[in-house]
Amino acid sequence: MNNTPEKTFSDYIDIIKKRWWLFILLPAVTAAAILVISFVSQPEYIATERLQVLPGDTLLVSLFSRTPILTTEQQLQSVHDDFYDVIRSPGVAWKTIADLNLDMSAEELISRIDTQHVTEFITVSARMPSPELAKEVVTVHTQNAIEAFRAIKIAPAQNTLNFLNQQVKEQDKALAEARQALQKFQLEHEVSTLPDEISAEQDFLRRLTADRDQLRTEAARTHALAESYRQQAEESRSKAATLQSELDAGQTRDLGETTPITGTATVTNTQPITATDATSSAAVYISPADAAATRTKITQLLDAANKLEAKAQEQQVIAAGHEAAIKDYDRILDEREQQITFLMGLQDQYAELQNNVRVQQGSFDFLVDKTNEARLKVDQGGQGYLEVVSPARQPHAPEPKHTPQILLIGILASLLLALLLAFALELIERGAGAASRQE
Repeated sequence: MNNTPEKTFSDYIDIIKKRWWLFILLPAVTAAAILVISFVSQPEYIATERLQVLPGDTLLVSLFSRTPILTTEQQLQSVHDDFYDVIRSPGVAWKTIADLNLDMSAEELISRIDTQHVTEFITVSARMPSPELAKEVVTVHTQNAIEAFRAIKIAPAQNTLNFLNQQVKEQDKALAEARQALQKFQLEHEVSTLPDEISAEQDFLRRLTADRDQLRTEAARTHALAESYRQQAEESRSKAATLQSELDAGQTRDLGETTPITGTATVTNTQPITATDATSSAAVYISPADAAATRTKITQLLDAANKLEAKAQEQQVIAAGHEAAIKDYDRILDEREQQITFLMGLQDQYAELQNNVRVQQGSFDFLVDKTNEARLKVDQGGQGYLEVVSPARQPHAPEPKHTPQILLIGILASLLLALLLAFALELIERGAGAASRQE
C-alpha cells in the first residue's frame, strides 16, 4: 500500500508561496537584463537589394554527347541554392571586408547578411549600425557574390575554352602539314587536281585521236585523187600517142576535092575507106587542115596530161605531209597514253593525301565551332544568371528593437523557469528530510 499522500492543488499553491521570491527575482533579473541590453545595443539599419534570376542555356560545352536540358524551375532552384552558398562563403566576405575596410570578421559579416528567395527573385539584406554602411555593405557584398557566382558557373566553360584553344593550335599545325604534303605532291607531279588532270588528258587524247583519224582520211583521199590524176594523165597521153601514130601514118596530098575523115581514110570514090583499111593498104591521106587540128589536139592532150601529172604529184606531196603528221600524232598519242597511265597510278596516293587534308580540315572546323561556342558561353556566363533589378537604398530609420515584445517573452520565460525551480527545490528538500529521518 502506498503511504505517500496525494498532492492537491492547495499543496502546489503552498510550494509556490513558500518560494515566492523566485517568482519575483527571476522576472526582475530578466527584465533588467533585457532593458540594459536594449539600452546599450546599437541601432541597426537594414538595406536590401533585389536580384532577378536569368534562366539560360547550360554553360557546359558538349564535345561528343548531348548536354542535359534543365527546366526553368530547375534552373531557378539551382541558382537559388548555389547563390545561397556563395553569398555566405568566407572568401566573398573577406573580399567585402577588404573592399570596405570593415572592422569585423568574416563570420560576423556573414551573420549580418540574409537572403530570401521568391520564385525568380532573390532579396539580399544587410544589418549594420549605420545607414550608409548598410547600403555600402549590401551593394558591395552582393556584387562580389554575383562575380564569384558567375566565376564558379563559367569555370567549366572556361576550362573547356582553354582546352579547345590548345587543341585548335595543334590541329592547325596538323592541317598545315597535311596541306603541305598535298602541295608537295602536286608540285612534284605538276598536277593541280588529279581527277581533273586525268579528265583533261583523256579529253585531249580523244581530240588527238579524232584529228589523227581525220588526217588518215585526208591522206587516203589525196592518194586516191593523185591516182585519179595519174590515170587521167595516162589516158590523155594514150590518146595523144594514138593521134600521133595516126598522123605519122597518114600522107598529105592535094587531091582536089577530097572528103576529110576522122578515124577514116579520105577517098575520091563513093565507097568509104576506114583507117584500118588505109593502114593495111598504107595509103591513108589526111588533109592539111585535119593534120593541123590533130596536132593541136595532141598538144592539148599532152598539156592536160602534164597538168594532171603535176596535180597528181601535188596531191602526193600533200598525202606525204599527212602521213608525216599521222606519225607525229601517233607519237604524241603514245606519250599521252603513258602520261594518263602514270597519272592513274598516282590516284591512290593522291586520294590518301586529299582525304587526310579533308579529315584534318573537318577536325579543325569542329574544334573552331566548339571554341566559338565555349567563348560565347563564357561571355554569356560572365554577364548572366543574376541581375540587380532594385539597387539598395539608404535606410532612413533604424529597425525597431521590439523591446516590449522581448520583455514580455522574457518575463513569461522567467516565470516558467521560477516555477520549475520551485518544484525542483521542493523535491530536493523533501528528499534530504526523508534521508535524515531514516538515519
